[in-house]
Amino acid sequence: MLAWRRVWLVGPAGRLRAPAQVAAECGEEDGGVLLTAHRFGQVVSYARLLCRHLAVRARPWAAESELAIAREPGLLRLARRSGCRALVLGPEPDPLVREAREPGALRAAARALRRIRRAGLLTVAHLTLGREGDDAGVFARAVWLSTAGRVAFPRLTAHEGAGRMSPDELGRGLAWAARALHRHRTIWRRTGIVGADGRAALVANYRLRRVIMREPTGEPTPAMRLARVLARPIRIRERVPFVSTLVGAVAAGGVQVRSTWLRARARRDDARAAFVIRLEGAIDARAARKLVARVRRALGRTPERIVIDLGGLELVSLTVLTHFLEEHASRLAELRGRLAFRNLRPALTALRRNLHGMVPNGALLEQALEETS
Repeated sequence: MLAWRRVWLVGPAGRLRAPAQVAAECGEEDGGVLLTAHRFGQVVSYARLLCRHLAVRARPWAAESELAIAREPGLLRLARRSGCRALVLGPEPDPLVREAREPGALRAAARALRRIRRAGLLTVAHLTLGREGDDAGVFARAVWLSTAGRVAFPRLTAHEGAGRMSPDELGRGLAWAARALHRHRTIWRRTGIVGADGRAALVANYRLRRVIMREPTGEPTPAMRLARVLARPIRIRERVPFVSTLVGAVAAGGVQVRSTWLRARARRDDARAAFVIRLEGAIDARAARKLVARVRRALGRTPERIVIDLGGLELVSLTVLTHFLEEHASRLAELRGRLAFRNLRPALTALRRNLHGMVPNGALLEQALEETS
């Protein structure tokens, strides 16, 4: 796409240009054009009219767009017939749908990308990694989305700006993701060989593979391995009373949390020399045991400190405050100095208020574990 001539869809006054005017500019010179400055498909009627004018010019073209265009199969087919070869997605709106809270949002994004490919259009996805709030699992999610979504040309870049991720972690993560995306099996799955465009994408990816494989090996960091183990959300299955960790909320019964999940994100905090695991959603004793097992499997007997961030936790079951803490009381005492909680005090304050002053085993957490800011 970098060699293609850019044609702006928006004029100097900030308004969309007439489709006939855009098509005439596209036909002035030979070669492909990239339609920019407006997301193709955002105004469906305008996009349809533009396709009809471009079909007369018989020029290959591509356009900047967004995932929402996958909901317009008729427009995608019309664009293909008029000469469209590819759609360029990202970095905004974010193809990784970071802002979505639903567990299935990333899978929905992959399905949208596959619908675009089934319409005969290649995809170029610009993914910026290392943003504020990104955990160590963002690299694996970018690789999964590009592979499952059949993205012919994934473009992974470091986010410009200060984020929580260290430069070393970001650099190693990008190197690992680039190699993972250009393995033989991954290239064939992303590009395929159906049609001349698919063959051209296959050749281009193998040329890029030669360059990437000359670089130093990108090995996943310990934080990336931990994030991979914690990537799958844990469904809350216990039908017991839950208590909110929000001040002023009321206790929630099991019926109200029937479709709730526990999500965990991991990252490395170099300033504290610790792994930070942020919990989001709800937690019951079953989910807590499964979380502990996953962390043990990923970290083993590592001497690294672990910080559990409770800032995103909204509901806690009474079985966590009773059975789970009683089962792990001795282990919590052993981990003093290596295990700490972040945002523990606000959560305990809310639990006390919502339980009318009684928090089972609350003293165990306050005495055995040091809270970190």
